[in-house]
Amino acid sequence: MGIVMKKKACLLLFAVIAGGIEAKNNDFTELSDSLREVIGRVEELERTVAEMQKKISSFEDSANKNLQEAATQKDAEALARKTPEEILKTAIDMIEENNMEEARRILNLFVAKNPTSIYCGMMQFYVGNSYFLEKDYKNAAIEYMKGFKANPSGSKSAETLYKLALCFKQLNEKEKLKSTLEKIVDDYPGEFSKKASAELKKIR
Repeated sequence: MGIVMKKKACLLLFAVIAGGIEAKNNDFTELSDSLREVIGRVEELERTVAEMQKKISSFEDSANKNLQEAATQKDAEALARKTPEEILKTAIDMIEENNMEEARRILNLFVAKNPTSIYCGMMQFYVGNSYFLEKDYKNAAIEYMKGFKANPSGSKSAETLYKLALCFKQLNEKEKLKSTLEKIVDDYPGEFSKKASAELKKIR
């Protein structure tokens, strides 16, 4: 083969290779464009799904709220047919069975529906007891204070203050502990006054 023919053959081969490369580049460009389109569709689908999930979640929250309100209303109607003594007995039984949440729920519901009842102090005493048994002394103290304020001359007043003092002891509130024990000794002679005196001797 002459030099001219060799040159022509080389040029032809280069042209074929170049054409192949160009074709591959075109295929790659088309593939990239298709891939971007697919990714765009997937992202759009994800946004749609996220919006649907948000709507479903909102609907579920609304439905749950309505169910809770209906249950509360139903419970309130059921409680209205019971005497305070029956409600207390039910709650005390629940506490003994370690069903604290349900006990607190019906006791607090009674207080919410009957804020001026003379039984409120007793109800909150047992709410405090439920927390005390769970060793949640902070919430127990709050409920005992509410119970005492609701009825400072009730049958559970001295015991309420004594339990409150025990909460302060567990919370290391020494000044509050001392003043609460002294109030029991000064204002409530009897069983809990003796217990309070014994506790005072330990901290003096």
